Amino acid sequence: MKIDKITPYIAAGIVGAGVTFGLCWYFMDLSRKDIIEAGQEFSVIKECENFLDENTETKKDGNARIAAINAYLQSIGDKYTLYYKDEENDVKFQTDYINSSGTAEASGFQVDISEDGNILLTEVKKGFSADNQGLKKDDIITHIDGVSISEHGYENYANKILGKDGTKVNLTINRNGEIFDIEFTRSHHYINDCEYERIGNVQYIRIRYIDRFMQGQLDQALRDADDTNKIIFDMRNCPGGETYTVVTIAAQLSGSAKVDKYFNNGYTENCFEEYDARCAGKEIVLLVNENTASAAEIFTAVMKQNLDVTIVGTNTFGKGIFQEFKELSDGAQLRYTAGYFTVGDWECWQGVGIAPDIEVEMDSALIGTEDDVQLAKALEILE
Repeated sequence: MKIDKITPYIAAGIVGAGVTFGLCWYFMDLSRKDIIEAGQEFSVIKECENFLDENTETKKDGNARIAAINAYLQSIGDKYTLYYKDEENDVKFQTDYINSSGTAEASGFQVDISEDGNILLTEVKKGFSADNQGLKKDDIITHIDGVSISEHGYENYANKILGKDGTKVNLTINRNGEIFDIEFTRSHHYINDCEYERIGNVQYIRIRYIDRFMQGQLDQALRDADDTNKIIFDMRNCPGGETYTVVTIAAQLSGSAKVDKYFNNGYTENCFEEYDARCAGKEIVLLVNENTASAAEIFTAVMKQNLDVTIVGTNTFGKGIFQEFKELSDGAQLRYTAGYFTVGDWECWQGVGIAPDIEVEMDSALIGTEDDVQLAKALEILE
């Protein structure tokens, strides 16, 4: 009798064990298939590489492999997913350093590394010094004062294009195969992350980048605005900056800021700060454009939700996601999209952007010029 009572449990146990074994085998088999399929795919890549080595000229400097890794990562991630080797970090640092310099800002150019390791001019603003001296977008600078950039290393020598205001440097240019020299006179001025000036009875405040260093500059700009009730915050071309800093700044201006960060792994982080609103009762216009992104969009959202703000310009960039870094076994870094954020009760605007209350189209190269129609519209609203 006891055996009869136990038998069903034994049978159930055997069946359960069989199901568990079957599932384990199934998933192990799937894993094994994934490994086999991945191996086959990479073997095809190697086959193609070997064929190209034998039949054509191929790149052997390691950049092609890094590009291949990033192409694969971005095919399974997004455009912000990148693999950085030490050399890659140096190149990025040098590029960011040059592009944020007073020389590049005042002269009106932006750079990146070209395929052959020289300086590629990715932007030359119309009417600025670089344009007036004959430089053009897509020009490649191969030598600075006769020294080869690619031979000395872009990451080591590209910054020689920078220098004191009024100094001259000889640039060798490759323009679609035509080689010639230009004696380039550098323009330069110090760029603050936050600049301000009084235009009539309106305090104009331009925020170029958001970090802890600009907080003191912004505080001075606001103290200077104590005697006026009208303020323009110019966030055009502001790529963002530090999330926690913008929460503090926006809260101090508007009274409170609530930013929730939703990580892809399920973790949620809530950022909330509250202050006496420094801009309460002020008439405010906020200028934005297609290059207003990330933390600058957080600033825009907080100000719009908590104050009577009029947004003028064009639809913002639409970056509502954030990135983090992972150290890899080979010493490189993986930058990946870790999640998204929301502000107040607004939905995330990733890929959508924030629409202005009054749309005014304008080329961003005209910011600060006599043809700045977006600024003119802001001043008209505050008349």
